[in-house]
Amino acid sequence: MSARAGFVIVVLVILTMGVALCGPSAAQEEAAPAVRTWTAGVDATVYSEYVWRGLNKYETSIAPSVYVRFPSFCIKVAGIAETGGGGGMGEVTPSLEYFFSAGELDFSVGYIFYGYDESLYSDTSEIFGKASWNTGTPISPSLEMYWDIDEADALYARLGVCYADRIEDISYKLLATLGGGTEGFSETYFWVSESGLTDFEISFSMVIPVSEQISFEPFVGYSVLVNSSIKTFAEDDSNEYIGASIHVVF
Repeated sequence: MSARAGFVIVVLVILTMGVALCGPSAAQEEAAPAVRTWTAGVDATVYSEYVWRGLNKYETSIAPSVYVRFPSFCIKVAGIAETGGGGGMGEVTPSLEYFFSAGELDFSVGYIFYGYDESLYSDTSEIFGKASWNTGTPISPSLEMYWDIDEADALYARLGVCYADRIEDISYKLLATLGGGTEGFSETYFWVSESGLTDFEISFSMVIPVSEQISFEPFVGYSVLVNSSIKTFAEDDSNEYIGASIHVVF
């Protein structure tokens, strides 16, 4: 099955699940007026450098995205374009994500398709799972796992610790992550046939409300490769970046 065919199938499956899970029954419609259970949004982010899992994929870039969020799942289409490029999107990444909780643990599973335009990389697909622990404090650990089911046939995993709090209406977040991949991941993106830890990243961001529907989010971060073999072949083994996002919710 091709990546594109897989994406279409997953879209149809999750849309069907969403209608079944989120759609009100006839009895509910008679008992109470309909209440909208979904939201839509548009984001636009500017990066001084776009760093992905320790890899500096693009220099100064703009990343627009649009999504529709239901109580249990989200459909999103994002893209990235280098401002100094020849025009067009460097990549487009449609994704589907399903959310659920169990006690103090929050989970999600999903699918991402990576479509590249004139890139060193081939189009590919990933399925993923995420888990975070709501400790009841500002600190929450997390685990993310991404399995490339197409081009690389490889696994990338990332452990994270987040400190999130707010000062009046402004929320802020300090996040540190440590990632690693199997041999297929390192070979596909760093041309090094070696499994193990790949990158460490720390970032700080804050969300500043502008209105009920619009918010502004500046951020700063630092990413460094931790695998000595990858460092040997990488053009940049560490990257500092800054950026900002505009979030609009409808």
